[in-house]
Amino acid sequence: MNRSHAGPCMVYMAPLSSQGDGDVWFKIFEEGYDVDEKKYCTIQVIDNHGRMDVTIPKEIPSGDYIVRAELVALYPTKVVGTTQFYPNCVVVSVTNGAASSLPMGYAIPGIYGYKDEGVLYGRRDDPAKYVVPGPPIFAPNTTQVNNKQQQQQQQQQQQ
Repeated sequence: MNRSHAGPCMVYMAPLSSQGDGDVWFKIFEEGYDVDEKKYCTIQVIDNHGRMDVTIPKEIPSGDYIVRAELVALYPTKVVGTTQFYPNCVVVSVTNGAASSLPMGYAIPGIYGYKDEGVLYGRRDDPAKYVVPGPPIFAPNTTQVNNKQQQQQQQQQQQ
């Protein structure tokens, strides 16, 4: 990746048995702009010779998973459709997981829109105000609700 491809990094997981289809992806890591280092995550990865260390939360159930790392290149100015996504996937086995149920999941594609904050963002804007796109990071011991599922529940309650 070229240094001109500055932007955030995100990591998602999904059960291998799902083959990544449907609302199965949950985010375990995100980093946008580090105000102390004055660098976007992708630049930190480049400076670290392509390495990005991410810890899988112990609250993930044991099993086989697809891990999807995404590096995102933001365009210097806000132009719809110019943000570039660079995903890579690997399969890992989680052992000694401390949970019996999976975190709230989201569908990929479907978590980003071309005009979402964090996708339609110019690198010339104040990087300290940058917001990483996509769903929230899985936070153990909290209740997370998928927006799509929440909308469906609200529609059912209104009927």
